[in-house]
Amino acid sequence: MKIFLASALFLMTCVPGIAADDEATRHANDFATKAALSNLFEIEVANIELSKGKAADAKEFARDMLRDHERAGPLLAEAAKQDGIPIPAELDSEQRQKVEALQTSDPENLDQAYLSTQVTAHQQAVALFDEFVKQGPDGQLKKTAAKILPDLHMHLTRIQALASK
Repeated sequence: MKIFLASALFLMTCVPGIAADDEATRHANDFATKAALSNLFEIEVANIELSKGKAADAKEFARDMLRDHERAGPLLAEAAKQDGIPIPAELDSEQRQKVEALQTSDPENLDQAYLSTQVTAHQQAVALFDEFVKQGPDGQLKKTAAKILPDLHMHLTRIQALASK
């Protein structure tokens, strides 16, 4: 009976730790997936703006987004790899639909449509990264997210100013 009670007590103390590890892994996986998709989306829509857009300020923002997100992508991928977390290499169907909608946007409204998608995308990215930096499990992914977050804040401030013109 003592062995049974000792075994039960041992399991009761270990199970919460296992559950917490599972939750931390799910949190990191969810973040990594959303961050990678967001980054891929930024690159895709910046290329559309650069090839079809007309407004100089929107095109300048797109050039900067392309540069910054092409740098951030490999950083996130390497951090996720170090933490043993897989990330998607291409857009999911929801993101693909948004890209296609911008791709087929009326040429006269393309710049405004691009800027509008950027406001929403950067609001979501800042919220995602901020939450992960504050509550995500420790690891390389969290450190990298903390390094990228100030750039995302700057992007958001910049795009809000552009979109309100």
